[in-house]
Amino acid sequence: MLGYYRFPSINNDTIVFVSEDDLWIVPLKGGVAHRLTSNLGRIGSCSISPDGEYIAFTGREEGSNEVYCISIKGGIAKRLTFLGANTTVRGWTRDGDRIIFASDTGQWYPGFTYIYTVDKNKDIPKIVPVGPARTISYGPKKGVVIGRNTSDPARWKRYRGGTVGEIWIDPEEKGKFRKLIDIKGNLADPMWICERIYFISDHEGVGNIYSCTIQGKDLKRHTDHKEFYVRNAKTDGKNIVYHAGGDIYV
Repeated sequence: MLGYYRFPSINNDTIVFVSEDDLWIVPLKGGVAHRLTSNLGRIGSCSISPDGEYIAFTGREEGSNEVYCISIKGGIAKRLTFLGANTTVRGWTRDGDRIIFASDTGQWYPGFTYIYTVDKNKDIPKIVPVGPARTISYGPKKGVVIGRNTSDPARWKRYRGGTVGEIWIDPEEKGKFRKLIDIKGNLADPMWICERIYFISDHEGVGNIYSCTIQGKDLKRHTDHKEFYVRNAKTDGKNIVYHAGGDIYV
């Protein structure tokens, strides 16, 4: 292998991913990747802004996992949070003005996370009133879907215990959530694309991407990995990007 590629994010014809604990950028069609950062600390989950101008990412340059932002052209990254907690970048708000992240700051138990947003130019983080959650995705015009206990299923394969990942949906975005679908598997990374919710599930043995309607019906499978799990899937509303076995797929 030339590298081990993780945590990809996509925007139109551009992919940003993590390798060797730094951010790299490459065209959607593939080719030579270019390094964007040279941090001393580890970099984790990243997300390209809807306008394609910025990259938000999780960094440990100064100790704890915090939210950073950098121009997609490179340069000096700006630290946006100072929470001293387990914090992970999840995406951007529907209007593209604020970065979404999950954090267990101030909580009684590590990993008990809530969703927050922060401005890319730095302000006081604001909590998103959806209750405990680790991931979130918004509908094109209205509606929100969240993941609870949705850690990476590949780290605890075929787990079926009491903290299994679940997906909850509020179609009208009025604060009334219901469970999206009942599957005997560990679910992760819900993504609202058009009229369907896409997500990772390992209920058939290996983590792959599935989708269903917003009513939780018409379950469909979209990938066919038999050896390595689909991990850390993200979407720009048109395509889904993820990594599996150290390679990036769209």
